Amino acid sequence: MPPSPTASRPMNDDDLVLADREVVRKAGDILNSMANTVSAMKLFPSDHATVRTFVDALSDKFDDFFKAYARLEVGIGEYSFSVAGQVVYTDEMTIKSLPFFFFKDGTQILYFYRGLDRRELFEFLELVKAVSQKPGGDNDIVAALWENDFSNIQYYAPDEFLENQILAEKRETQAEEDLPELPSDLAHETLEVKVDLAKFSQGRIELKPEDAEKFHWRPGGEHDVPERGSDEVREQALEAEPACAAPEGSAGLAPSSAAAAEPDLTDQEVRELDAMVHANRVLWPEEQFVNLTAEIVYLEDDLGTCASSLDVLFEFHLDQLLQGKFPVATMIIGKVRDLRSHLGSDAAPKTEFLDGCLRKLLGPRALEAVSSHLATQAAVDWTALFGFFKLLGPITLPMAAGVFEGQRDPDVRARILSFLQEMGAQDPGLVVRLANDSRPTLSREIIRILTSFPERKGIPHFTAFLMFKSRDIKLEAIHALGENKDEMSNRILMGFLNDPDEELRIQAAMKLNPTEEKSRVVHLIREAAEPAFRRKSLKEKQAILSFLGRTRSAEALSFLVGALGRTTFLPSTKNLEMRLAAVEGLASMGTAEAGAALEEGTRLRGRKVREACAEALARAAGGKTAKAEGP
Repeated sequence: MPPSPTASRPMNDDDLVLADREVVRKAGDILNSMANTVSAMKLFPSDHATVRTFVDALSDKFDDFFKAYARLEVGIGEYSFSVAGQVVYTDEMTIKSLPFFFFKDGTQILYFYRGLDRRELFEFLELVKAVSQKPGGDNDIVAALWENDFSNIQYYAPDEFLENQILAEKRETQAEEDLPELPSDLAHETLEVKVDLAKFSQGRIELKPEDAEKFHWRPGGEHDVPERGSDEVREQALEAEPACAAPEGSAGLAPSSAAAAEPDLTDQEVRELDAMVHANRVLWPEEQFVNLTAEIVYLEDDLGTCASSLDVLFEFHLDQLLQGKFPVATMIIGKVRDLRSHLGSDAAPKTEFLDGCLRKLLGPRALEAVSSHLATQAAVDWTALFGFFKLLGPITLPMAAGVFEGQRDPDVRARILSFLQEMGAQDPGLVVRLANDSRPTLSREIIRILTSFPERKGIPHFTAFLMFKSRDIKLEAIHALGENKDEMSNRILMGFLNDPDEELRIQAAMKLNPTEEKSRVVHLIREAAEPAFRRKSLKEKQAILSFLGRTRSAEALSFLVGALGRTTFLPSTKNLEMRLAAVEGLASMGTAEAGAALEEGTRLRGRKVREACAEALARAAGGKTAKAEGP
């Protein structure tokens, strides 16, 4: 059974000291971190690095708290958490408010006890995530907590909470409005009110007689017209402004004095102009609602009303995203930005509200709503979606990457890649972080994107592929680096020479640029002189010594000549392979000195070595055969 606040034992020194400001500060930090963690878990898979980071940080905060206190007691209000009677966290957005999520089902207190570990905390957060994503009637967190029975997390939720809350609100409303009691058979009925936005533009304003008398039209400021719409209005208007009479064929359009000198419009032009005017007068019902909200914020002096209006607009924004209406969501952001730019310097409090609203409109909650819509498998306006993604910026990249892997439509994939390329143009690191072994197709496309950036901005980020497990992805990266032939590409290719996969080491050696700076050549020569290098396969030795030969450096020539002439008293396979690899290195060098060394090699000890030298000289001579000397 969950503990009752009235039955709890007296606190000792190990319990939460309510008057301790440090407790309140730490508790506020924990609850704020918990809300952020739940939001991240709704946005990313449970095994995502972002989720792990959030959960680890939250677990560390709890561990630090429990070093000094035995339990954390959290009071739950409708939109806030409180500790020691002080509000420490507030979120009034019903659609995402964590306090409201617990409050709506009657939870009044949450208890977290010393002994809470990361595993139990993660299970609790997973439960909150799962329940919050269920349909309205099934998302009862109290029932879910009761079924799971956590060891170190308890709650207090009286069964009669919701019933008492509803009855109290009904009595309060009736008392304020002095309304008669509802009949007993309707007392517990739910009345559903729906607003049809499509009918906003179909309303009509009716004026009282006393209001109509005050409604006059003064064209030019000289003539009073008693009532709008009467014949007298039209007659006086024509008499007052004879110059405004429309010429024939102008469809009632009164040209300005500047335009009067121009030829009359043709009938076709008039029809096109009328159509354009009509199109601009037809608004979406959603746009009418947004315009109305913006006007309220602009004109309203009461800051509380402004804040409430922007909160409603944000909830409306989330609702549009949940329905996949991305053009409407984009329009909302544009309207708020326009409103922000039109406010003067004397409207600082309003601009702060608008800045906060913009951060939410472009924040993770909006992305979470998009993710929920995509999960429904409904038709998607991809052009509008990526237009919206561009407004949100890099925060959308993980979602775009996930969509790419699950999408088979080549046109949609092309749109996603174009979006990734645009996002990574300024910071290639944004896109390279999307590549991983579980996304092989996208990872190969990211390699292509990195190489396409101007001034080789993407090349340094190829270091990320050194840690991959996928052989195919690393091979793709090696080939891409080999095409660039710059110093940074060479540095990363040198890193691939230490890869566990021999074939990758060979491919990296073959792609190395021979104009490598001297220090790295010397370093590679030293590695080739080590006993460990002799244990490599003949093919790998040939690839690396061939690269040394291509550098045409004096140091490489000296090393290769020494390796070619080195013999052992007893036959040694490793030494023979080293000598044969040196032949390949000298052949790739292609200098006169290397040719002389090969010529000398045709007279050295070892038949296989002499034959290899002769074949290398023959290839260099264009097919002429050099006869190996000696027995």
